[in-house]
Amino acid sequence: MGMLYTGAMEKGQMHGKGSLVYANNEKYEGDFEYGKRHGYGVYSYADGGRFEGEWIDDKVHGRGVSIYASGNRYEGEWVDGKINGQGTLWYADGDRYQGEWRDGKMHGRGTYTYADGDRYEGDWKDDRRHGKGTVTYAAPEGGVAEKYEGDWLDGKMHGFGKYFYSDGGIYEGEWVDGKMHGRGLYTFPNGNKYDGEWKDDYKEGYGTLQYINGERYEGYWSDDKAHGKGTLTYLHGDKYVGEWVAGKKQGQGELYYANGDMFRGEWNADRATGYGVLIYANNNRYGEICDPFVSCS
Repeated sequence: MGMLYTGAMEKGQMHGKGSLVYANNEKYEGDFEYGKRHGYGVYSYADGGRFEGEWIDDKVHGRGVSIYASGNRYEGEWVDGKINGQGTLWYADGDRYQGEWRDGKMHGRGTYTYADGDRYEGDWKDDRRHGKGTVTYAAPEGGVAEKYEGDWLDGKMHGFGKYFYSDGGIYEGEWVDGKMHGRGLYTFPNGNKYDGEWKDDYKEGYGTLQYINGERYEGYWSDDKAHGKGTLTYLHGDKYVGEWVAGKKQGQGELYYANGDMFRGEWNADRATGYGVLIYANNNRYGEICDPFVSCS
């Protein structure tokens, strides 16, 4: 069976109001202009989907509503048979996107609201978050649990941005592929602050950790721990300057006391060990110290 047309004709062509049934049982009902769908019409698909809206030169063009077999529903603008311009897509699972489209993809400025309450508002490119945007994650009891505002690249946090964590922590700085990477400031829930370099969500490189009790570490980090050369200044003015391994004093280091005394020597697992020299403020020396306060003998 071929196509079956019922309706107005002019000069031997479909023209005016009519109905066209295709061989696959799909159907168009609406306006025709000299053999082409043109004007306002309804197209019913074999799978149960349906489009209702404007047509130009045999293509969907203008405003229209499309209901898909999947249960999704789009309402908005079309250009040359594709979704283009402003429009809203309601997903069968409860998600919704409202904003700009290009060639059937989310592209430009738009807002995507998830069924669970999460929400992204910002720039899109080819169906991905790309450019400037803000995402908010909903808390189970309502309200916002976490939030990120900043740059995106190919669907991931990338560039400069600020993230508010559910535990009260805040990171502001550089991101790469969805992870803290580069230079950034992290404020911990307890008020401690780390300002420095990051790699793959870990403190890595050079940075400063300022404790709320007044203590401060400045130096190198690896795998989220003090590692390499670094200086730890204690609350009452004592200061350790030297080597660190995996978050502990290890190797050569000097401990400067607030009263002017100084211990120089070897450290292991946060304790002085091996040979060391204790130099008093008056320049007197005491050698072979295993601990700043205990003689090796």
